[in-house]
Amino acid sequence: MPFIDKSSKDLLDRLEAAGPPPAELEQQRAGFSALWQSLSPVAPEVARQETVELAGVESLVYWPESTGVDLPLVIFYHGGGGIMLNPEDFDPTSRMIANKAGAIVVVPRYRKAPENRFPAPLEDCFAVYQSLARQPSQIEGAGSKIAVAGDSAGGYLAAAVAQEAKRLGIEPPVGQVLIYPMLDMASYSPSRFENDYFTSHEAIEGTVALHFGDQVLDPRASPLREPDLSDLPEAMIIASDIDCLFDEARAYAHRLRAASVPCSFFVYEGQVHGFFSFGATMPEGNRCVTHVAGWLRDTFSAASAE
Repeated sequence: MPFIDKSSKDLLDRLEAAGPPPAELEQQRAGFSALWQSLSPVAPEVARQETVELAGVESLVYWPESTGVDLPLVIFYHGGGGIMLNPEDFDPTSRMIANKAGAIVVVPRYRKAPENRFPAPLEDCFAVYQSLARQPSQIEGAGSKIAVAGDSAGGYLAAAVAQEAKRLGIEPPVGQVLIYPMLDMASYSPSRFENDYFTSHEAIEGTVALHFGDQVLDPRASPLREPDLSDLPEAMIIASDIDCLFDEARAYAHRLRAASVPCSFFVYEGQVHGFFSFGATMPEGNRCVTHVAGWLRDTFSAASAE
C-alpha cells in the first residue's frame, strides 16, 4: 500500500461514502463542478477580473494585485478531461497564480467533448494562444511574454499548444507548466492500473473515448507520441506518485531532457489527482500553486533578461 496523505485519504473516504456518480452527463458535470468548488481554497482579491473574447473564444481574465505595464501572460487551460468543469471552477487558483506570479491569467472557455470532440478543444486553445502571441495588447497591460499552463487534460492542452506553435512556426511560449498532465491517450503504463485513487484507468479510458475517439495515436492528441520534442519551451512538470497519470508525466520529462529541453520534474507524494485545486482541504495544493507561481515568475524574469 503506497503512502497516501491524510487529506487525500479523507477525500477518498468522502467520495466512497457518496457512492457512484449519476449516469446522465449533465448531472455528472454539475456534481463534479460542485465537488471541485467545495474543495477549492478561498478566492483572493485581484485587481480586476473580466470576461473577454479572444479569437472567438470567451475567456476569463485576471489582473494581479501588482500593477504595471507589460505584465506577463499565463494562459491556463483548465482540466476535466475536456468534458467536465469550467473556467469558473478554477477561479480561486487562477487568482492565486495571478497574484503570486505577478502575471495576467487568461482561462479560455474552450469547446468540450462529446459535443465538440478532438481537435475542437485544442483548436480553441491554440487560437487563444496564437491571438495573444500576435497581439498581446488585446489584454490591457499585457506584455509579450506568454507561458502556457494546465492541469490534467489542461496539461495535455498546454503541451499540445506548445508543440503546435513549433509545428506552425509561431513564436513559442517562454515556458510550459504541466500539472499531472494527460499526455498519452493510448497509454497502458503500469501507473494507469496500479494507481486508482480519485481517478482510474477505466475513468480515463471513458474520457478518452468521448474526447478523442479513434484519434489517440495522433501526436496532437497524445503529445508524448510526438517523435521530435526538440526546441520546445522550458517545462515544469508536476506529478503525484499515486496518480494514474504518473508514468506519462515522468516519461515526458525524460524525453524533453533527452531532446535538450530544460525540464524541472517535481513529485508530490501521496496526493490524489486534482490536489492542485483542492487547497481548502489539502495544504499541499496551496503549496503547489505557490511553487508553480514562483517558477513562472522566475521564467518570465529570465526571459525578460535575454
